[in-house]
Amino acid sequence: MAAGRGQFFLSLIQGLQQARPGGLRDRKKKPARADLPVPRPPPQPHPPPPCPPPSQPSTVSMPPVFNNRENHIERLPPEIILKIFSYLDADSLLCVTFVNRQFYKLANDNAIWYELYAHEIERKRWRPRLTVLPESLAGVQDMPPGFWKRLTFREMGCPKDTSWKKELRHINPYTGMPAQTQQLLGSLRVSWEITLIQKGGQESVYKQNHNFFSDSSVTVCWKSGMWPRIQQVSTLQLHGVIRPFTSTTTDKPQWRSLISKIHVCRTEKWQFVGTDKLVKLLQFDEGIIVGIWRGTWTIAFIMANLHFHKLVERSLLGSLSCPYRPPEVTMYDDVDPDYDPQGYTVLIVLHNSVRRIMHRRYTRLLCSRDGVRDGFARLRLTSEHTPVLGRISFPWMAEGGLQGDIKNCCMMTVTVLDESQRPLWCLSSAGSLLLSTYNNEQFVLLHSDAKGRVRMRFVWMQDMQQYFLIGLHVCISVTKLNNDSDDVLVQN
Repeated sequence: MAAGRGQFFLSLIQGLQQARPGGLRDRKKKPARADLPVPRPPPQPHPPPPCPPPSQPSTVSMPPVFNNRENHIERLPPEIILKIFSYLDADSLLCVTFVNRQFYKLANDNAIWYELYAHEIERKRWRPRLTVLPESLAGVQDMPPGFWKRLTFREMGCPKDTSWKKELRHINPYTGMPAQTQQLLGSLRVSWEITLIQKGGQESVYKQNHNFFSDSSVTVCWKSGMWPRIQQVSTLQLHGVIRPFTSTTTDKPQWRSLISKIHVCRTEKWQFVGTDKLVKLLQFDEGIIVGIWRGTWTIAFIMANLHFHKLVERSLLGSLSCPYRPPEVTMYDDVDPDYDPQGYTVLIVLHNSVRRIMHRRYTRLLCSRDGVRDGFARLRLTSEHTPVLGRISFPWMAEGGLQGDIKNCCMMTVTVLDESQRPLWCLSSAGSLLLSTYNNEQFVLLHSDAKGRVRMRFVWMQDMQQYFLIGLHVCISVTKLNNDSDDVLVQN
């Protein structure tokens, strides 16, 4: 027990001596006990790496560069390249021929161009023409190189190609207009676009939403888009647009032919033709009708009534800034201004954007010398009562499903043919019925310009709930009677 007490005091003395400064420093430390934790020294920060000397630039590791200029497309078998080319349209296939010699040879393969040619023929099946096609693929390859390629582009044609002019030679004896105008416009994929140029220079293009073909005109409607106020518009342009034949993309350039250009900022050209609770109708000189919202004067929709006379040429042969004008014909005849016009034909159609209201045709019209007044030859067509089918109205539709129907307002298409059944005066415009009596029974529809005048008288039969045409007079300028039909300017 004494030994244990002595060992305790000895350990105490050694601990006191180690706590003193300089005490027992030269002695060897005893190993710590296994059951006591040994304190770890605090971590020392690593010194920063030494900077390289300025004389030695630092090197950056770059990925290895492989000088491999091998073209993997050329390693493809010709069959694979032909399979890829078979999915291209005619425009893209023509561009591929300018890449290299191999693509030029493969892109002129008769089998590919035969498929494009057959597709083009199938699209134009309405045309009364016989086409001889080979019965087997062997017959396709037997043709000389580039044979089907030339036929394909010949069928597709370009806007100024004269191949489609042959279709316009077939004249409808009833209307005096080309018989296949509607089919030809559809075959050439002709559509119409409106371009609004604001006073600040901003241009907005609107594509057509609906069209209605009547006997001698087509009514085109535009209703979709962000429309500006009518006071902000400076110029309105109507273009005929040719869409690509075999391509479904819309980013490719399209042929645009200017049909009419109107300066909307000139308010003296505005003519109000009708109104209802929502919109007002404004008509301009070129037969373009603009519907504006009441109160805000924002454009709601635009309609255009286009006459069939030279419509295909005007939609194709114009340019972006210049409309099509027929070639001038030298006149060799010497016609007396007091010559009695006889044998003329007048075709009048009343319609709107969805249906035909009235259609009348008058032939062998005569005019005496007494009928020429103030430079106009008067043709009295009828004084009989002619019934009118349905109500005379102007239906409209705007974006968002808003629609309405303006009463006593419609579109009028007039065609005057000369003795040889050639167009002499063509008119397409809108008009409204005006009260001519105080009993709300008789109405009159008027149109007057430098080329001619039209006056139609209607009576409303209350018991039958129907309009009747009781009078129709057409006056043509004597100067216009002496001009050739090729110089006729269509008044849309």
